[in-house]
Amino acid sequence: MNFSETAIVDGTLYTLGFFSLLTWSVILLKAGEIAWHRYRNRQLIKSLTGDVSLKSVSSLAKQQSKPLAIQAGRVLTVGHQTYVRAQSQPSYQKTDHAAWHELIERTLRQQLQKEKALLDSGLGWLASIGSTSPFIGLFGTVWGIMHALKDIGTQGSASLEVVAGPIGEALIATALGIAVAIPAVIGYNFFLRRNRQLLAGLEHIATDFMRSCIETDLVATQSQRQTQEV
Repeated sequence: MNFSETAIVDGTLYTLGFFSLLTWSVILLKAGEIAWHRYRNRQLIKSLTGDVSLKSVSSLAKQQSKPLAIQAGRVLTVGHQTYVRAQSQPSYQKTDHAAWHELIERTLRQQLQKEKALLDSGLGWLASIGSTSPFIGLFGTVWGIMHALKDIGTQGSASLEVVAGPIGEALIATALGIAVAIPAVIGYNFFLRRNRQLLAGLEHIATDFMRSCIETDLVATQSQRQTQEV
């Protein structure tokens, strides 16, 4: 093979090597990120005494000097801020709370979408690498075999000694492409499943908070009616 032919095969191998390094970097970073989020979310729920209620969230918000930089904390913070802003309106107690509850729910949903986007960041690299690496490796193999056969034809010999070396080197590209794709695909599916579990937990937290807000308003409305009747 001449220099340009060798450079193409070597470039393919270097590209796959870079993809492998990128894959494992993303895997390690995402694994640490998910473990950290799960730990911090559990700690936050424990600090709320296991009960995600408006009272416990309000108490925690008063203790914190700044918004909580935690997944569950960010969700509860935006919900609590929206509820407090709604209560500060003069017409809140005189109007139907359904519209305000819908606003709180929309705010929670929007924050959940933001958290999902953060969790999914980086997974696109794993998906792209897992789907393209085998084809990149196959390209290097085809290119190497094509020019190996050209050299064999030039030499006029097709003995095992002549064929085994160049073709064996070319097949390394396919093997490396598969070796890069397997952990990328496994990592992508694993983190996708973990992200769904984390989001399901956040949705439960948001639902519990929303339920507590509605219960609080219902109790307050009932108390007002009883007071008026008396």
